[in-house]
Amino acid sequence: MKLEIAKRIRTSPIYSSAMWAHDLQVWVRATRKGSFSQHGEDRFIRDFFTSRKTGVYLDIGASHPFKISNTYLLYRSGWKGVTVEPIPRLGALHRRWRPRDKLLPVGVGTTAGELEFFEMLPSVLSTLDASVANEYIAQGKATLLKKYHIPVLTIDQVIRQTTEQGQVDFLSIDIEGLDADVINSIDYSRFRPSLICVEIISSETRETAAQIFDRAGYKIVNEIGCNLFVSPA
Repeated sequence: MKLEIAKRIRTSPIYSSAMWAHDLQVWVRATRKGSFSQHGEDRFIRDFFTSRKTGVYLDIGASHPFKISNTYLLYRSGWKGVTVEPIPRLGALHRRWRPRDKLLPVGVGTTAGELEFFEMLPSVLSTLDASVANEYIAQGKATLLKKYHIPVLTIDQVIRQTTEQGQVDFLSIDIEGLDADVINSIDYSRFRPSLICVEIISSETRETAAQIFDRAGYKIVNEIGCNLFVSPA
């Protein structure tokens, strides 16, 4: 019933106008607050790079261009980069709100190809991992809106499409279940962002991520909400 109502609302002719008005209200409130992320993560990120006026970020699993975004505050400060978001509706919003950025409408995994994508309601819980999607549904955290196949790139392929010859100052990864696999696939001998943020969805994921980063020569510098921050040791 909830899914049918959501689909009817989304196909309503007034939906786009209503969402535009809602987004604008959210943008105004976040601007006044000085933070667009969920728990103030973006203020920590800004302060970490306090001496940098400009820089490059790579935002994997970017979702909405500014709602619960770890990179939009940097964008407003003059930074630019690559946002990776496969949901077409959200991609269109990125092009509207963040024209300096390069949008990649793909998923990110450990191998390139094509995978089934589970678009959830809310969209921030969308995932390429069927087990994660089923868990969210069982827990009542999300509803499956639709599923379809999307192109998937490895993180190395995405990095090669990033500006400044693949140089990234800040990397944010939020891909609901595949985060640990993706950070483990990074070649840290060639790619060493000054700050990395990865979403942690369980204690097991945190332990795995901490071990991966330790082997790569990164140390934990902060934990905010469900996000783990690391920088070169």
